[in-house]
Amino acid sequence: MKEYKANFSKFILTPIFFLAIFVFSSERPIQHGRGKGSSLPESGLVTAVYDGDTIKVRFKNEQERKVRLLGIDAPEIEDSREEEKFRAQMAKRFSFFYLYRKTVRLSYDWEIEDKYGRLLAYIWTEKQGLFNRFILSEGFAVVFLNFPFKYKEEFIESEREARKLERGLWKKGSYPSISVSDTRAYLGKLLSVRYTCSRIQAKEKFIFLYSAGEEFSTLVPHENTSLFPELKSFKGKVLMVTGFLEEYKGNPQIVAFFPRQIKIEKQ
Repeated sequence: MKEYKANFSKFILTPIFFLAIFVFSSERPIQHGRGKGSSLPESGLVTAVYDGDTIKVRFKNEQERKVRLLGIDAPEIEDSREEEKFRAQMAKRFSFFYLYRKTVRLSYDWEIEDKYGRLLAYIWTEKQGLFNRFILSEGFAVVFLNFPFKYKEEFIESEREARKLERGLWKKGSYPSISVSDTRAYLGKLLSVRYTCSRIQAKEKFIFLYSAGEEFSTLVPHENTSLFPELKSFKGKVLMVTGFLEEYKGNPQIVAFFPRQIKIEKQ
């Protein structure tokens, strides 16, 4: 009888044990690469920026991987609404300015890859520290709350402060306006620059609208020129250009994707 009871207990408990494992596993995404001896890349060079929260990194073994920044969510480039497309492009320019061609360090949480095969990582830079938190604090992304992660409370506080101070995309009303002479002091900000367009030049990927002295320029991507039918008429006009102020080869610039970003000022 004792042997029968013992076998019966095994019969009952075994399905319950496996059922518990199934329920626990179904509540959390599958963890990848956490086994002993697994080697996760710790640093690499950013070779592409797809949007505000997705980049490509080349590691020391020359392997390149897409990396999704953990704990944040930036506007989608593919969104059909122009306002969201504008926000998405500004978030992308933000990440491009701070990350492209930079060596970064990666650290990980409890999940290593998503269902698309992208690495899920925290990105660390020499100047900004934890970039995932930095982009939140500057107002170009929101906290991604669908899954738990170790910096959740810090990220929520960073987003809350950015909203309160109306940083980046949280700005209500008009963006601050500056002159060309002030652009170097405001790199990395979302604002408007007022200047006279002295020259227009087509290059490989962009149409350049230069200021006098060419110390500042507005870039219109060739694939977007159909949205700017009056582009050639901008020469000699005073323009108010709104966008993310970045720098290329020492010269401040703003990339304009939509007509709303360039307005002709009355002289």
